[in-house]
Amino acid sequence: MGVTRASRPLRAALVLAVAAVLAYVPASAAGRPVTSYVTGRGAFGDDWRDERLLDARDHPRSDLVGLWQSVLWADGYLPRAFVTCRYDVRTREATRVWQSNHGLVADGVTGAQTFGFASGRLVTRPPWEVYVGERYALPLRRTGAGVYEVYDAGHFVPLRSDAATLRVCRAAH
Repeated sequence: MGVTRASRPLRAALVLAVAAVLAYVPASAAGRPVTSYVTGRGAFGDDWRDERLLDARDHPRSDLVGLWQSVLWADGYLPRAFVTCRYDVRTREATRVWQSNHGLVADGVTGAQTFGFASGRLVTRPPWEVYVGERYALPLRRTGAGVYEVYDAGHFVPLRSDAATLRVCRAAH
């Protein structure tokens, strides 16, 4: 069966359409890993509102969970030994109490409202950005690209929202 002259433009359009669809396939679906980082830009008050929802039922271990647990530690709601980068029952319960004490819906889920309230307590104290906790200050660094980093094992490392890479995370598996 030959290709008629009239079907050539249709065939060319189909090839272009398939190429366009493939160009928009997420990198993870195309076999390349996608790395997600904790990021922010501009004023600190809204930096963390767009981070992944953290929930005990379906969130994997990650540096982002470790960051949230460190916020709970800095505010006195979780002992330092419980910073494990795993959103476990202790983290959920500490989150509920933290949310209740800050006038938020106490559901134990760390979402936009909870992260947003917490990021309102970020300030600049050169050379750091600092979460000013109720008990402790939590130093961080935000790169020019907006990626949050922490000092870990002798150097600064970016906080991942999709993996547990920090020393405290690796030690707690």
